[in-house]
Amino acid sequence: MKERRKGWREWRPAGSTLFIMLGVASYLLLRELPPDSSLALVQQSGVLNVCHPSTLAPFVDSDGDTVSGTEAELARRVAASIGVRVNWNLQPGWGQAPDPVDWGLRPESCDVLVGGIVTSSETQALMQLLPYDRVPWVLLTREGTPRNLGILANHWGLLGDQVFDWGDRHGYSYLSFESAGEAAKSAESGEVDAILALRPEAEQVAKTLPAWTARPVEDLPAAELNVGLWKTRITLKRAVKRAIEHQKSCCLDTGSRLRDPNGVEQ
Repeated sequence: MKERRKGWREWRPAGSTLFIMLGVASYLLLRELPPDSSLALVQQSGVLNVCHPSTLAPFVDSDGDTVSGTEAELARRVAASIGVRVNWNLQPGWGQAPDPVDWGLRPESCDVLVGGIVTSSETQALMQLLPYDRVPWVLLTREGTPRNLGILANHWGLLGDQVFDWGDRHGYSYLSFESAGEAAKSAESGEVDAILALRPEAEQVAKTLPAWTARPVEDLPAAELNVGLWKTRITLKRAVKRAIEHQKSCCLDTGSRLRDPNGVEQ
């Protein structure tokens, strides 16, 4: 057996020293990794590929030739800040299955995703979320005591069960709708006498129901709306985030709509 010298202690690094050594090693390793080129590739191509559903008014609405809506306008401004134009990439299967792969959604098809994406554990696991607004739920009701509720819970990431449970707790019979237009038609026909939706969609429906009353719903949590990007695209994420923060500070109103620098609503 090897004999230790009297008074000799084997040297071991202190915890703080070990932490510093690991930090330096990590830095050197990361420095050797190739830089992320996602922003450079977008700028070289001259286009920002934006994936979106066919319609989710007032966020996105496509007639086959043009794309409009509040998030479509936000995507245009983000692209302009990068110095490129938007290439719209319609995803007709958007939201039709739990797994986005089953929609036909492919990472190589999209630089940015828009379409009422809500913060949740599901969406956070799939992509990098860049929030641009936080909106409450709003209840629209006709005069009298409403009993038949129309619910708009058609957002990627939205916890529909939470909203349907709210309807149960308040004694409603309810129907679920895929779009603000469908909900408005149902209200006009008398099929429902109340509509529950996030504020931007409630405002969209209210345009056709001027006699109905709107009130915020205090016992449902507000939803955070986002622009989505894939997690590996770091430099593109930074550029898009800067553009969104600028639009939030200069031009976003309380209805999730954008104004131009002269104050005109888009």
